[in-house]
Amino acid sequence: MSESEKKNLLQFFEKWLSRIIGYVIGILLSLMVIIVFSNVISRYFLNSALAWSEELSRIMLIWLVFLGSVLAYLKNEHLGLDILINIVPVKISRMIMLFSNILVVIGIAIILYGGYSVTAFTFSTGWTSPALAIPYGIVYMVVPFSALLLLILSFIKLKENISGLLFVIKGGK
Repeated sequence: MSESEKKNLLQFFEKWLSRIIGYVIGILLSLMVIIVFSNVISRYFLNSALAWSEELSRIMLIWLVFLGSVLAYLKNEHLGLDILINIVPVKISRMIMLFSNILVVIGIAIILYGGYSVTAFTFSTGWTSPALAIPYGIVYMVVPFSALLLLILSFIKLKENISGLLFVIKGGK
């Protein structure tokens, strides 16, 4: 497989992943708005709150945050300090980007390990949510899932950073 075919395949994967996660986030957000609005209507007009709505909307918010972090990473929309990279020479900026990406990989690996540990522990204890009786392992499963996606994406970016640095070292711009 040639280098351009690999790049096209990675771009296809990133676009496909971005689209799927975007749809899931849209569905979760829409359902969350409907559930919270229904609970407000039920509470104020029918004098009867939906006991499960707060719990379900909290679970949806957790999933929204973690899936949103993957989407933001895919689109390079996470908070960053580009000012330093823009004022130093290209070779140094490539080294800074490589170093920061290595730190990101380490951080995501720690999150993956911790998320897996918590998820496995909550599944083993059988801990469930009070109103919905959903195992908290399902709630926490989004942490290792999103961390795994982030780790894959960060390895792709790490490879791109290494290639870019090698290109600049060899005299390219």
